[in-house]
Amino acid sequence: MAAPAHILKDIHRLRRHIKDLEAKLEQGPRAHRGHQLKVAGAEEALAKAQDGIKHLKVEIHEKEVSVKAVHQNIEKLEKTPINNKKEYDALRAEIATANKSIVKLEDEMLEIMGVLEDKTKAIPEAEKTLAKAKADAAQFEKDHQQRLTLWSTERESAQKQLAEVESALADDVRPHYDRLVSSKKSDAISGVQGRICAACYTEITPQMSNELQRGLFVICKNCARMLYLEE
Repeated sequence: MAAPAHILKDIHRLRRHIKDLEAKLEQGPRAHRGHQLKVAGAEEALAKAQDGIKHLKVEIHEKEVSVKAVHQNIEKLEKTPINNKKEYDALRAEIATANKSIVKLEDEMLEIMGVLEDKTKAIPEAEKTLAKAKADAAQFEKDHQQRLTLWSTERESAQKQLAEVESALADDVRPHYDRLVSSKKSDAISGVQGRICAACYTEITPQMSNELQRGLFVICKNCARMLYLEE
């Protein structure tokens, strides 16, 4: 039967491998959510740009209606009967004011048209961004399903190997192992490099080092992890 310390080394490797695989499996939904958010953001940006264009067109139409109404009012004023100079001066002043309002409205229309042109030019880029986000999300989904299958298969295989290796632990070691793994999971085991515990960086005693050389079951006196010698 293999020595406990040698078995622990294999167990540590398998447990770390399983932990890495589980982390990858857990990251999948978050990454998927990230792509969904990108698509939603691109859709919102495009809809906002299109909505902005609609509002600008409505503004332009409203100002066109206003300009037409002012022109009609001017035509009406110009047909108003005049009895004296005072009425004439007042009428000309009112028409002048109306003409100024037309100039102001037309200037505002030109400004809005400029903004509308810029926003209209930005639409193809927004559509391109959305198309790319959707394509990236679809490609991620396709690739990720393949990776999920691979990682799940690897995890299942590693878990079977782990069970086989754990079964080789001696009866007097297994209770200590189960207790420590239950509380620390994959962190219940640590390698030793040059008499230094790789987990807590504490130097083990010469006696502990000798016991590890013989493959005996040794627990770090500082961090309470099960130890094995790293090559």
